[in-house]
Amino acid sequence: MRILFFTDTHFRGSSPVSRKDNLLSSVKEKLAEVVSLANDHRVDYVLHGGDFFDTPTPSLSVVGDFLEILRELKAPLYGVAGNHDIFGGNLQTLSRTVLGFTVRLGFFRLLEAEERVRLEAGGIRACLAGRPYHLDIDRRPRHLDYWIEKDTESDLTIHLIHGMLLEKQHFPGDYTLIEALEN
Repeated sequence: MRILFFTDTHFRGSSPVSRKDNLLSSVKEKLAEVVSLANDHRVDYVLHGGDFFDTPTPSLSVVGDFLEILRELKAPLYGVAGNHDIFGGNLQTLSRTVLGFTVRLGFFRLLEAEERVRLEAGGIRACLAGRPYHLDIDRRPRHLDYWIEKDTESDLTIHLIHGMLLEKQHFPGDYTLIEALEN
């Protein structure tokens, strides 16, 4: 089974002041490279860890650029919603966002909390689970979001999470240290 993972594309139409290049052009180029790699290496599944867009309501021209590139992807794309994809950290707003709209169009599938999807390829069975962003993801007990039981009918279990997982504390705020996770 071949899987390609990427995350935090933050597709947006304008460049921050600190950027020396055109951010939209750079991100489009990188996304095209991801699609090309996935197609060239005949990956079976592509996974995205959230923050497809930089805002829940990017401009239609930005969305058009994003979908034009994704349309060339041959493998199915699965992902979770990130904090930038929804309004106010509230997953209930997903249907009002551009990400929710593109999912309805069938460009990819977003995993919901507690959902498990069976993936099979090359004689390998995988269980794919996901945890989209929510306001308490790095505040409440970690086992509620970061841990899942291994699926006994699968060779491997993959858990996509959109949280703030850090090796060490870099700044104040909500985050989860890798060492806090046992598995």
